[in-house]
Amino acid sequence: MLVLDASEFGIRAEAVGRTAKQVPFVAAFALTNAMKDARTAEQQTMRSVFDRPTNFTLNALKVTPATKTNVSAELGFKEGFGSVPAWKYLGPQVAGGIRRHKSFEMLLIRKGIMLSSEFAVPSKRCPVDGYGNVSRSVITRMLSALGAQADNAQNTKHYPKRSTRKRNLDYFVMRGHEKAPDGIYLKQAKWAVPMFLFVKSVSYQKRFPYYEQGRTVIREAYRRHFLAGWERFVVNDVRRKS
Repeated sequence: MLVLDASEFGIRAEAVGRTAKQVPFVAAFALTNAMKDARTAEQQTMRSVFDRPTNFTLNALKVTPATKTNVSAELGFKEGFGSVPAWKYLGPQVAGGIRRHKSFEMLLIRKGIMLSSEFAVPSKRCPVDGYGNVSRSVITRMLSALGAQADNAQNTKHYPKRSTRKRNLDYFVMRGHEKAPDGIYLKQAKWAVPMFLFVKSVSYQKRFPYYEQGRTVIREAYRRHFLAGWERFVVNDVRRKS
């Protein structure tokens, strides 16, 4: 809870008495802008703790503004703007712990390709985009070749002639090989390249100090925006009327 003390801001008691109805409005203005400042600071922190975070990740936070009737602003994670809820993939970075299975991993488990206790992690040979992520097209081709797509019509059913054979038909699962780890491989000429390796668990260490950063920024930002709001909406108004 934030408590406003008029004397802290150099406001005379009689001035507050005359303009008391403006206090909730100024407080809402200050709270909302303080949360926006906190969001900017959180985005800067993401850039420092994550490797090339995407715009999708940087825009994962939303500000719920305060109003003069509800003097409470919030900074939180978006619920899933047409995709995965932000907390689902950023939460482990904030709190640490075991990450959840991704959508394509759930499809592999459902198909029986991967155990429910396993996770699929990209190998060093797996192609990634400019942000260090495996592209959706690579995952889609892999799932199609392994017959693991949720829609069976999207799975590859027939092999064309070798001359027109597509790369997505060359994915296969390897298990129990004495010299190669369990995982999903891609045939390339005479070689088989590991794309995803099966591991027993994937744990995240706490990397994103979301709460700590927010608390540090909000207190100072609130005071600054309250002073600016009081000057803009109250003091200037009093001056105009005097």
